[in-house]
Amino acid sequence: MFHHVVLFTWNESVPAGHPEAARAELTAYAATLGGLVSYRCGPTLGLSENAADFGIVAVFENEAAWRAYDTADEHNRIRREVFAPHVASRAVIQFEA
Repeated sequence: MFHHVVLFTWNESVPAGHPEAARAELTAYAATLGGLVSYRCGPTLGLSENAADFGIVAVFENEAAWRAYDTADEHNRIRREVFAPHVASRAVIQFEA
């Protein structure tokens, strides 16, 4: 399985309710994907010091399925419109397990 993990820290411009809106956008998009095994995302619970503000954990059948997700027009729209204006930092990793 191909795992994709992304952690975001919001900048000071993030509006109230934005994390829930971001989750809704991503979840709706994920429901359209082939080759997706599981997809979870959401805001931090705030239980750890220095935690990121929002995370995505997606499992794909293989790298090709992830690449289709990563390069799709809808994914790029979500990146551009929903995340880019409000992200201070982003960390990402892909691994197989």
